[in-house]
Amino acid sequence: MKKIYLSVALIFLFFISISFSEEKIGYIDSQKIIDGYKAISNLKEQLNKLVAEWEKEAQKKKLEIDTLKNELKNQELMLSEETKRKKRKEIEQKETEYRGFIKEIWGEDGKSKKKHEELLKPVIEEISNVLEKIGEDDGYTIIFDISEGNIVFVKTGLDLTDRVLYEINKEFAVVSPQIKETKFYVFLFDELSAKAESKSLGRQISAFLKTGLDKFTNFEFIESKKVSEAMMSYGFIKEEELDNNQVRLVARRIEASIVVFGKIDISSGTVKLQLMWINFEKGNEVIKKDFSIDEKEEIEKLAQDVMTYLGREIKNQ
Repeated sequence: MKKIYLSVALIFLFFISISFSEEKIGYIDSQKIIDGYKAISNLKEQLNKLVAEWEKEAQKKKLEIDTLKNELKNQELMLSEETKRKKRKEIEQKETEYRGFIKEIWGEDGKSKKKHEELLKPVIEEISNVLEKIGEDDGYTIIFDISEGNIVFVKTGLDLTDRVLYEINKEFAVVSPQIKETKFYVFLFDELSAKAESKSLGRQISAFLKTGLDKFTNFEFIESKKVSEAMMSYGFIKEEELDNNQVRLVARRIEASIVVFGKIDISSGTVKLQLMWINFEKGNEVIKKDFSIDEKEEIEKLAQDVMTYLGREIKNQ
């Protein structure tokens, strides 16, 4: 028998060496298994605790920069050119350190992502062990993972997902299922030109998306006041001017599961929108998607296209 552990992306094939004249094939949905694992909430709590510590450190660094800038502004008339040059250089160095810290934690292959993978590793190995046992006991030739695969048809009776879930959850006491609210926030979209700003395209699209997501079952909109307070704690001013890392910081502070943000513009008779969103329950990767419509069309049409995409993608994650 050849055993292959689940990868972090959770796509794997599992082979059993038996006669191919008696092939037996099954499949699982590994993402459904991960989501249904009863210990997953404890793992998320560990990650959130660590993220909170990183956020606190980021806030400290940002506050230090703001303090230095205010000192320079208030004392500028009294300082010599040499002293001002030194203070500006110190501020630049602190800003470089701040950006480096943000990238180190939340950048591509940053500590946050690596910790997420580290916490999931024991779960992935346990699932693999369960699959090995099922494969050996029941004589499966191959077991597919369809969570991110390209299988377009499967025969009824081949799905082993619930069986694997049962096996990895046997050690936990039976509890009554609870309906979990998915907390979300839609940031104001950045209007990239005076024309887009004059038509309030960013505010319109943000309002449409908020209304659309609010209609999803068990979705709860986070109040703007809470977001404003979180932004103030970091020294951020405008929602639409937040970069990806700043959005992550605010989203963690307000305990959002999903955040939506982006940019919108009008160019050559076309309304162009870059949608960005993060599902923190599935990691903290920024997902991007571009949309466009003719300038003569209603903005509601663009909002409907975006909502169709978001609805499908959130459901599939």
